[in-house]
Amino acid sequence: MLPLLGLTLFVSAFLLFCCEPMVGKMVLPILGGAASVWTTCVLFFQSMLLAGYVYTHLLGKIRRVRDQILIHASLMLIALAFLPIRFSSISGHPSDAPITWLLGHLLIAVGIPFAIISATAPLLQYWLAKTPAAAGRDPYFLYATSNAGSLLALLAYPVLLEPRYGVTAQSRLWLDGYGVLLALVAFAAVLIWKEMTYIKDGETPDIDNTTPAPNWETRAYWLAAAFVPSALMLAVTNHISLNIGSVPFLWVIPLAVYLLTFIMAFARRIRLSTALVSSIATLVLLVLFPIAAVGVPVHASEIWKLMAAHITILFFASLLCHSSLADRRPSTKYLTEFYFVIALGGVLGGIFTAIIAPALFSTVFEYPLLIALVAFFRQPRNADQRMGWKDVAAVAAFGLLLATAIYGIISWARIDITDFALSWNDLKTSNNMAIAITEIVLILAVLLFRRRVFTFGLAFSILVVTYALILPREFEGAARLFVARDFFGVKKVLYDRNENMRKLLHGDTMHGVESLDITLAGEPLSYYHKTGPIGDVMTMLSSRPNQHVGVVGLGTGTIAAYGSPSRHITFFDVDPQVVDIARNFFTFIRRCGNDCNVIVGDGRLSIQAQPDREFDLLVLDAFNSDSIPAHLVSREAVRMYMSKLKPAGVLLFHVSNRYLDVERLATVVALDEGLPAFVRHDDDEEPTGKAASDYVAAVRRAEDLSDIPHKEAWEQVEKPTDIKAWTDDYSNMMSVIRWK
Repeated sequence: MLPLLGLTLFVSAFLLFCCEPMVGKMVLPILGGAASVWTTCVLFFQSMLLAGYVYTHLLGKIRRVRDQILIHASLMLIALAFLPIRFSSISGHPSDAPITWLLGHLLIAVGIPFAIISATAPLLQYWLAKTPAAAGRDPYFLYATSNAGSLLALLAYPVLLEPRYGVTAQSRLWLDGYGVLLALVAFAAVLIWKEMTYIKDGETPDIDNTTPAPNWETRAYWLAAAFVPSALMLAVTNHISLNIGSVPFLWVIPLAVYLLTFIMAFARRIRLSTALVSSIATLVLLVLFPIAAVGVPVHASEIWKLMAAHITILFFASLLCHSSLADRRPSTKYLTEFYFVIALGGVLGGIFTAIIAPALFSTVFEYPLLIALVAFFRQPRNADQRMGWKDVAAVAAFGLLLATAIYGIISWARIDITDFALSWNDLKTSNNMAIAITEIVLILAVLLFRRRVFTFGLAFSILVVTYALILPREFEGAARLFVARDFFGVKKVLYDRNENMRKLLHGDTMHGVESLDITLAGEPLSYYHKTGPIGDVMTMLSSRPNQHVGVVGLGTGTIAAYGSPSRHITFFDVDPQVVDIARNFFTFIRRCGNDCNVIVGDGRLSIQAQPDREFDLLVLDAFNSDSIPAHLVSREAVRMYMSKLKPAGVLLFHVSNRYLDVERLATVVALDEGLPAFVRHDDDEEPTGKAASDYVAAVRRAEDLSDIPHKEAWEQVEKPTDIKAWTDDYSNMMSVIRWK
């Protein structure tokens, strides 16, 4: 029976965690590829998991297991009515209340099947505990089996499923998998039915009636130990999605690490002791916490090392919390309650990171805050849980040392945001060496409290929170004028005194600059310079009458500098905060006046609402934030764009991207549609304010670009042979990642 139960739990978990990235990929285009789409999806799935555990807990109150089996089997059949999973009837405008809108549509489309499947694992464990089988005395090992299925699904999805199948085919395969699960649950239920032992009145006896119920302190510990790693996992995912890309491949890495720590913590045979995990986690957190607390930007060549550091923090922090949780698991009598509290902690963690933190904090402050809380779950050998007046005095002395050290770091840390990189060459400079030595002293000071759990936790929390509150501004290399955060990410407006410029950053990606020098104010700089690719295209169009230019992605509104009475420019942007920033902190939109307008909404849907043959030029400028809204560069999208262009219109892709090869993607889609395409790679010119940029121009006929194809800087592109054009149903982010 145990092999069948293990297989059933494995399949149920595999389906659940294939469902998560699949559904996330289905809804991502609707919300413009925003990084918060995934965290909101995870919050929803955690809520459905909690609903499944509530259902399990309530069903467990029915004393006859046979009745429980019949009820669950009936609900699994009813769930078939909601399959295959699809989002065919999308209604409403997501920009107004994106989180509410997304949660509502997820509930309708996938809520019932997901909740029912999520109940299968704890139910089967509970039913096993009701049988006379020896394994029923401690069925928690099956929790590790279930998580192994989850982990395999998360690894298989981006490597095996996403590259080969579109979301429609994935949904059909998922339905087939659900049919397999139905059969396995039926067979397992039959075996359990036969194994049941009954008392005289036909009811199953309770298990271990002598075990006292967990007290509220224990339940609170379960809740906290589930809350912190869940919230931390989403915080790390947010950071990665904002700075690299909002794609399933990068979504699943933190979630897979999170599940792996569950497997290791609840393993029956091979398991690290919580004391050993506490020792390792202590060192890891002390060494790596500045990366999370300060958020120093790095060169593109270093981003994968930085990502590995964030994943390492998540791994050891989650393993520590989950090991402490496993040490406090109750007897099987309270199994369903234990799983319910774990699920509740996970949901509360999701709510905190996805909803509460963006409302409370203008930056991703929840990330270092959660790292600070992890220290309180340490269980070192010979630990002392007390905290007396001597400890308070010691922490106060540490606070004084920290204040002195922070002053020194601020004095030394004058590092330009565009020049800093995590490398030994930087460390060798005298200022950075002084910073490193100061941090080592602080780490050693905190280690003095390692035997005293609460004292260490308090000192470490003070250290992390102080770093997070004070140092990020010092490492930005410019004065922070404004910072805002919403569903679509964190935006900062900085003033660089050395260059006399204002800059807009989304995450750590620059989205445009404006010089405050009288001679350069209002001039297009950075990626949009007059001597750059977009300047070439605008010059080529200048002879045409009554031009209309559409731009997807507003940023600072720099392209508005090309507006004139004979050239109207319409911007499309999904983020209302970006519109406010462009109008209040930069002058491009104001200078353009009536020759420019801004439409708030998804770029593709907004352009689709425009008349056919309306635009002379469409600029797709939504890819340089290092995440690709896949629906903007699909084959169907390009066809729609071309229908909105005049016969000689130009489709211009801004493909500058540090981590993703958008150029090849845009090229293959354009050439698949029979459109001649040309590319220009531009370099930095610091004296003129021009930044390196890459653009691909696609037209119906090469002559529609006038003399551009004959310019030395432009070259006609060839179709890549190692990448497949994306469609609304199919995309494969693995094929466009820059691995070097």
